[in-house]
Amino acid sequence: MLQMKLVLKGSVQKVGFRYSVVKHIESENLTVRGHVINLPDGSVELIAQGDIETIKSIHRFATKGPEGASVREFTEDIQEISDFTFYDFRMG
Repeated sequence: MLQMKLVLKGSVQKVGFRYSVVKHIESENLTVRGHVINLPDGSVELIAQGDIETIKSIHRFATKGPEGASVREFTEDIQEISDFTFYDFRMG
């Protein structure tokens, strides 16, 4: 199992970014735990825990962003984990 942490910068707040991540997860029927939250500096943090295909799907979607958003840069940290540390996936 993998954990991916993305911090996405650009025009990512007040454009439905977090909501669109949740909708992507639901529409693709992905099994994932973690969160997507706005940070005080105007960026968005996304932590996702799941299998490699789930992580790839979320990575592709989030780094492009939904219509109306503009991801100018992002940092990522992907690592193997032995167990979930989140109970579900939430938008904060």
